[in-house]
Amino acid sequence: MGNNVIFKGSNGKLIIILNPTISFQKLKDHLAKKLMKSKQLLMGYEAVIEFKGRELNEDEELELLNIVDETVDINILFVTDGKELPSKEIEKVANIVNEGITKFHIGTLRSGEILEYPGSIVILGDVNPGSIVKAEGNIVVIGTLNGVAHAGIKGNNEAFIVASNMNPFQLKIDEVLFKNYSSNILFRSKQIIRNKNNIAYLRNNILIIDKLTRKSLKNIVTT
Repeated sequence: MGNNVIFKGSNGKLIIILNPTISFQKLKDHLAKKLMKSKQLLMGYEAVIEFKGRELNEDEELELLNIVDETVDINILFVTDGKELPSKEIEKVANIVNEGITKFHIGTLRSGEILEYPGSIVILGDVNPGSIVKAEGNIVVIGTLNGVAHAGIKGNNEAFIVASNMNPFQLKIDEVLFKNYSSNILFRSKQIIRNKNNIAYLRNNILIIDKLTRKSLKNIVTT
């Protein structure tokens, strides 16, 4: 196995250094073996993961992440490429929550249920697979979003979607659709969509999914 895969821990980050010269198939084998050897050490570990040493496309990265997820009991917060966001991306700060009408829904939306409202929607519960939420404004789910969520349904490209646990079948903001890792979605810092406390929003007609932080809120900008 040698130095084909090296683990380094730093401030809550698990850095995985990859040999850039071996084949990708061999790299996957080495990663799986390394993880098995470190299984007990990594059990319950909660970290940001960063891949270094080798250029990976999105499909390759997802393959490696699946190996990590399937081999060890580790809570992947998100995956980072280690790069800082360009300052120009936060030059303009939009009004994140516009004053207006908001509907509060208490309870779980079950399969077959549709909740639609001409303002924003806050759901205190889960959105189960097979259920649909549509809002002219924003959608906030204080629970797990497993179904379909469509914010900004009448041309509001400044709308956003927030969920405590985001694992949607489909997301849509204005007319930009996310489904099954479509090409018009950008995972800010290459984030894993099943993470907790995520926010989805549009910029330049790209649907971005980001970890919900003060910084990400500032990234919701008008174009």
